[in-house]
Amino acid sequence: MHEMTPSEMLRDPLIRQMLHADKVSLASFANLLDTAVRQNARPASDRSFALPKRPDSWNLDAAAHI
Repeated sequence: MHEMTPSEMLRDPLIRQMLHADKVSLASFANLLDTAVRQNARPASDRSFALPKRPDSWNLDAAAHI
């Protein structure tokens, strides 16, 4: 099975529909993907096992939807 790259995720029509339905901006989702990529690029010894808090940059306001 092919794993999507962050770039492919941002272009995927189904993902865009889901973001729109959840009122999440494309920019916020891109920031989330970027954060995940950077976090996974760190050595395992530097990673925290705690779940991350929702970033303040997530704009879940209805006015910010796609």
